[in-house]
Amino acid sequence: MCLLVVMVGCDPEHSVLVAGNRDERKDRKAAPPGLFVGAKRRMLSPRDREKGGTWLAVSEHGLFAGLTNVAGQAVDSGARTRGDLPHLALDAEDLDAACSTVEAAVRGSRYNAFQLVLSDGREGRILRWVGGSLHSTRVGAGLIVVTNEHAVGQMPVTPFAVAAEPGLQVAQRFARLLPLLRDAGRLTGHRVLKRGSDYGTVSSSLIAMSHRDPARLIWEYAAGAPDEVTFKSYGNLGSRLAQPS
Repeated sequence: MCLLVVMVGCDPEHSVLVAGNRDERKDRKAAPPGLFVGAKRRMLSPRDREKGGTWLAVSEHGLFAGLTNVAGQAVDSGARTRGDLPHLALDAEDLDAACSTVEAAVRGSRYNAFQLVLSDGREGRILRWVGGSLHSTRVGAGLIVVTNEHAVGQMPVTPFAVAAEPGLQVAQRFARLLPLLRDAGRLTGHRVLKRGSDYGTVSSSLIAMSHRDPARLIWEYAAGAPDEVTFKSYGNLGSRLAQPS
């Protein structure tokens, strides 16, 4: 399953921490995190080489966006790519404007079902677009867990709470999250790591971001299954968010 874990306000130094797996076709190529310059804002995101969109993004003004599809929904081959939505949202001024931008996008164009998690480090919003209806859920500081098979509140958060305990360093939080990204069902009760010859977990990310200083970004990225591929650090790219185009 596509998994997205977002911890808001759980760490005093990094306002948003993220762990995520991307499940996709094995032949669908992707690029690792890199700079994306929107109409107003600079962002960092990995990129889908087929459609040009993304599933994770962070911005220069401390916003985070994470995207999953919704399993079991009909697919419209003529719809716009959902991967545009994280970039569209983070090009907005703040969290409210980001939500409004996404709402305008889905009203003006056809999109397949999605869940989009947004956070500014103080609170989060979960936008769920299914069956032509957009539902918005506002959440305060704490732990958010969604998958493409579970809406917010449906996936048990207890296994992930060990990474949100107070007093831990970021490296310790990542160390507690990594086994969950690799889980085949023993730890979470769900097959988080998906294997298949044609479709499966194709990348993983561990992210820690500060809304005060983008240069303090930590982004560990595995361009493959997280139990088979070594994570590579892309946190140094955070300094590029503050640089002029």
